[in-house]
Amino acid sequence: MPGMSTRDQLFHFTDDLEASLDYDPGVTFDCDNIILCGVGGSAVSGDFAADCCFSESVKPIRLSKYPDLPKWVGPRTLAVVSSYSGNTAETMEMYRQAKERGCIIVAVTSGGLLKNVAEGAGDKLVLLPEGMHPRHAIGFMIGYTLAVIRAAGGPDLSDRIKEFIPDLRLFRDQHALPRGCLARQLAADLAGKVPVVCSDSSMRSVAFRWKTQINENSKFVAFCDSVPSFSRGSLATWCETICDNYMLILLVGTDDSMCNSTAYLEAASSTLSESEAPVKVIRLGGESTLENMFRAIILGDYMSIYMAERRGIDAAEVRPVMQMKAKLSNLGY
Repeated sequence: MPGMSTRDQLFHFTDDLEASLDYDPGVTFDCDNIILCGVGGSAVSGDFAADCCFSESVKPIRLSKYPDLPKWVGPRTLAVVSSYSGNTAETMEMYRQAKERGCIIVAVTSGGLLKNVAEGAGDKLVLLPEGMHPRHAIGFMIGYTLAVIRAAGGPDLSDRIKEFIPDLRLFRDQHALPRGCLARQLAADLAGKVPVVCSDSSMRSVAFRWKTQINENSKFVAFCDSVPSFSRGSLATWCETICDNYMLILLVGTDDSMCNSTAYLEAASSTLSESEAPVKVIRLGGESTLENMFRAIILGDYMSIYMAERRGIDAAEVRPVMQMKAKLSNLGY
């Protein structure tokens, strides 16, 4: 894994996911609720895992991207604290507060300060492979987070995910092709346009992943939204804003026990088409909402890399982010 290119790390997303789903922490976490702590790519993986469990979990599962934890977090809370580098200042503050409040803690990291303090405190530690771009360790981070949630009495999704892993690999292979795939076509369609990514309610975290991957890999501005807020509040505005510098992307899955809001997007697609607003409808084609969520991650990640290539940009370079982290560190965060 260390030394792999960005493209190689994207290609191994499905393998990373499969390898981590079977993780057994060797303990059952006795808790009343779960908080997933992280920022950046670590927050995206937690947000995605919470979305996967939303319709089935009998225990509340919440994401925190802020240094200050909510007041309900306490001794009966499982805090999954994730930072790829282990040195993210905001995440370390969440760890400190979780420790102060007596939470059960699982630390997910490749090393750094988080690894050191978790080991020293006797917390459960899940080690990620070193040498990856943090945002592309998402396969491992999703799989490990879902395994920890399972060990805390949350939903066990591993078998359902494993059933469609072969189809995910085929889907990935289609988008790793040098030409003729949907991801490359989307990158071409978005040239010079601001992407606005909208999803059904089950894929809110996926739409945000698309936005952040476009931001970080392509170095381009992007926005995201989800139904029903998009249909209720933004649709009329988009219909009346006819210009050629943006593109609406509608991620459409399938209705099942996890999702019943695809009709919103289909209706929005029809309305937008009638108004001649620039819109691209992507029907993900999986057999379940769960499968479509993973398909959408693969598609968006590859598209963002191809957007970077078209712009002649190094997708791995994130100098402004590193500069901001250094400044926060100097301020004591």
